[in-house]
Amino acid sequence: MMTTETMASATVAINSMALLKKERGEKIYNFAAGDPILPSHPKVIESVARAMDSELILYPPVAGLQNLRRAASQWINQRYNCSYKEENTLVAAGGKFVIFAAMQLLVQEGDEVLIPSPYWVSYPQITRIFKGRPILLPTHAQNRWKLTPQTLKAHLSNRSKILILNNAGNPTGTLYQKEELRALLKIANEAGLFIISDEVYSEIVYDDHQFFSGGELVKEKMLVVQSCSKNFAMTGWRIGFAFGPEDLIKAMTALQGQSTTGPSIVSQWAALAALKNHSEIAHFVRSTMQKRRDLFIDTFNTLFNGNLEKPASALYVYIPLSIFQKSLDSAEFCMELMTKANIACVPGIAFGTEGYLRMAFSEKEEVLTEGLIALRKALKS
Repeated sequence: MMTTETMASATVAINSMALLKKERGEKIYNFAAGDPILPSHPKVIESVARAMDSELILYPPVAGLQNLRRAASQWINQRYNCSYKEENTLVAAGGKFVIFAAMQLLVQEGDEVLIPSPYWVSYPQITRIFKGRPILLPTHAQNRWKLTPQTLKAHLSNRSKILILNNAGNPTGTLYQKEELRALLKIANEAGLFIISDEVYSEIVYDDHQFFSGGELVKEKMLVVQSCSKNFAMTGWRIGFAFGPEDLIKAMTALQGQSTTGPSIVSQWAALAALKNHSEIAHFVRSTMQKRRDLFIDTFNTLFNGNLEKPASALYVYIPLSIFQKSLDSAEFCMELMTKANIACVPGIAFGTEGYLRMAFSEKEEVLTEGLIALRKALKS
């Protein structure tokens, strides 16, 4: 059986195998990528083309273009009832670097970082890079994978330093209501925790659900992580945002100045166009992904006699292996699918939960249907 110590290499092996097979011209059904398979919106492309015709491509300010920082703070304030200013805003090369930079500044050796599980794969790894100790807080499917106040309280100690809260959640699509957030943040504040609120799927919320930002409820000791990647289907442009206390933003800016020097000015032009047209672009991404979500769930439940619920947010379905009546652990199950059927999925152990796998519904509709049919055929062979 593969353990958490071997999980990383198993995941890399699956991804490497998928890339190699694709290079050989083999058909790959990729349910692993957390990437909205959509072209950049025409208004983004047109705006960048105009800027490249009229502007020099120089180093941008380390904290990001001033008009982009202003547009980003106005966007989060307008959409999610926050109150950030330009000086509370940093533009970075993706949301991951925002988290990395914040953790480098905040975590000291032995500090405990509280992480609800299932978790995005990078949270524990980044914690360990800076010699922090990831403390995993269990959540459960019957509670829609939500962290409860009781669980948070039970895992507090005198070494607790940071709470990472992923809302909406990867890999589960978990979405917290305002009162649920308020209860968790109250406990975190009382315990003196710094909160990193990862909100990069905030615009991809389906049906009648509503997204609430932690930045509306907490002003100090809170860093909100945002991104153009998922919300506006701009993963390759690599633009993320940090919103937080001015002193932390200044420190993160200095760190960025001595590392990446900031993201490409061309990508910042693209992000500015996305924010100027955020309602139109986000609606396009959300409506497209909702159609793909509905097709995936309906097709899966028909093919496998399943009863999967539609996730409230994000791009993924977290599927118990019991549906397939398989006894393999998740890494072995995903490796078998990749080897025998060219189907790429991510094992649940990569997210800290054995007995599950994550499948993305971000591909084109015909690819989703073909891939699920291929999955059914593979499991019957």
